[in-house]
Amino acid sequence: MIEGLKIRCKVGGIEVLRSPHISLVSSRQAVVSRAELDVPDPNGAVWSGLALGDAVTVRFGYRGESALWHEWEGTVDGRERSSPDTVRVRAIGKELCLLTTHVTESFYREPASIVAARLLARTGLPVADVDIPDELLPHQLFSGVTVARAIKQLSMSLNRSFGHDFSKHALWLGADGLRWSDGDEPGDVYTIETAENLLSHVPPAGEGSMGVVTSVLLPGLQHSRKIRIRDARLDEVRTVRAQEVRHELAVSGNKTTVLYGADRGWG
Repeated sequence: MIEGLKIRCKVGGIEVLRSPHISLVSSRQAVVSRAELDVPDPNGAVWSGLALGDAVTVRFGYRGESALWHEWEGTVDGRERSSPDTVRVRAIGKELCLLTTHVTESFYREPASIVAARLLARTGLPVADVDIPDELLPHQLFSGVTVARAIKQLSMSLNRSFGHDFSKHALWLGADGLRWSDGDEPGDVYTIETAENLLSHVPPAGEGSMGVVTSVLLPGLQHSRKIRIRDARLDEVRTVRAQEVRHELAVSGNKTTVLYGADRGWG
């Protein structure tokens, strides 16, 4: 870990102030985010005390930089021994409720945006934005399906009945709540720049492909945020949407890798 980086994580009832390995991945094509965290376990207490579903919080950032701070919450999804005295905890984000909350509900002549907002609210999470055409649905029935599946069914209904294209829409949990949109996660534009924080950059090979840019750790960045890349080697500046963001904290160094380019929306 580089000097000046603070870690404040918790797994179940165990506080973790240092870890040889933390990774946190968010993707525009996936409903849920995921994390891995190595927890020191010299006496086996962590291994014996952990259970699936235990709460996990991952917090890291730079000392004295309130704007560069990352906070993530989820639950234990699995565990394994990464070494004889270390437990690797796998966790899944709070968005899991989109895949575990089931709905049985019927709507008659209600705007699609109202239907979507009510479905998302069933998860118990705040709803920040539903950016879809406000068509009036004659009748829509959801019978024992997950919220994520209900949203997918709603998009298919709007496509078949009104011809709307949802190929670039994504469903994610942002800083202020759930969003179903083909737009961006609100927030300041992160800059990755040569001689400042850029480590490597491979632009997209062509239309429909992905570019990859790696920088020093950028706490707070998640998918769907805008980033600005200033690459002196290529003599170019481009502002793009982050399609996938991977934060990695390791003994060998800390970095953030961003995929950008082809916008495929929620797969």
